[in-house]
Amino acid sequence: MEKEKKYHWLATVSAPKEYPAEVYLGNLIADDFSYGFDAIWGTQNTGWGNQGGTMSVSTEQMEIPHTLEFTWLSLVEKKFYTGKWKLDKEKITALFEEGFMDYDTNKRATYDTFIIGLAPKGRVVLWASAAGIKKEVGVFQAHDTIITKEKAYENARYMLEKDYAEDIVNDPIYKTFKPETLEKIAKYGRSNPAVYDLYRERYNWKPVILLPEEGVWKSSTINFLNGELEILGVNEVLKNDFQSRAIPFYFVAFWKNKTTDSYGVWVDPFDEQEILNAFKKLGNKEDIELIFKVALNNESCRIFVKNKIEEIELKKAVITCE
Repeated sequence: MEKEKKYHWLATVSAPKEYPAEVYLGNLIADDFSYGFDAIWGTQNTGWGNQGGTMSVSTEQMEIPHTLEFTWLSLVEKKFYTGKWKLDKEKITALFEEGFMDYDTNKRATYDTFIIGLAPKGRVVLWASAAGIKKEVGVFQAHDTIITKEKAYENARYMLEKDYAEDIVNDPIYKTFKPETLEKIAKYGRSNPAVYDLYRERYNWKPVILLPEEGVWKSSTINFLNGELEILGVNEVLKNDFQSRAIPFYFVAFWKNKTTDSYGVWVDPFDEQEILNAFKKLGNKEDIELIFKVALNNESCRIFVKNKIEEIELKKAVITCE
C-alpha cells in the first residue's frame, strides 16, 4: 500500500465576539496523531473565523485528521454542547495537496492550521487556514448536554461553579468583551444565532475595480462573513472569474496609476445588513459584480452590486482611500 502523505498542522478555536465559548474537552484526530483541547484553553471569542492561540506539539508530520470531537460551554446560553463528527478526509487532503500561492515568498504553500468555530445553538464549523487564506472544510451540529460538577474532570470544575457563566458574560472585571463589542450589543442586542448559517450562503460573484485612466489593479484581500479569507494576487487579478463565494465584510484593493504611485482602497467593514440585503435582492440566478468606482487621485470610492438586471449602491460601508 502507498504510504499516506503527512503534513505539519496545528489547531485552534474560534467563537463569535458576542458569543464566547469556554473550552471543556476536544480532539482533532488523525490515525497517527491527536491534537487535544481542554480547559486550559479557557474563554474564546476572537471573532467568527478568527484564529486564536495555538499550542505547539513535538510531532513534526501528521496525517490528515478524520474525526473531530468537541465539548464546550456556551457562556451566553449557559449550556454545554458536545458532538463527534467524521471529517471529509478526501476533501481536506485534496485542499492540502493543491495548496495556494504564497505571495510573500512567491512559492506554493499549503495549509498549516485548523480552526474550530463554535457558534451558538451548537453550530460547529471547521476551517483549514494559513497566512492569507482560509477555507471552510466542514459544518456540523452539536447537541446540548448536561455536565455536573461531580462528573467533570478536576481542572474543569470551575465551569460548574454557581453563576460562573453569568459572571464571565456580565462582570466587567473579566473584560471578556472589547468596548466596541459591548457598544454593539447595547445598541442592537446580540445577533440571532441563525445568522451563522446565513453567513454561509454563497453567490456567484467577482470584484470589479474601475480605476482612473491607466490605473492598474495589483492585488486584493477579501474577508468573508462565513469566516473564509482569500487573497487575489497577480494571477487571480488577471483571471478574475466569477466564483461561488460568501458575502464579504472586509475588502482591500491595491492599485497603481500611470506614474506608478501606489494606492489602497479599504472597506472595513461593509454594513452587514446592507450588503446581505443587496445580494439577496439580486439573487442567485445571475452572476453578480461587486463594483468599486475609484475617483481620480484615489480621493473617494463608490461601491455597487450589480447583475444584468439591477444595480444597487452600498452607501453605508466604511471606506478609506489612501
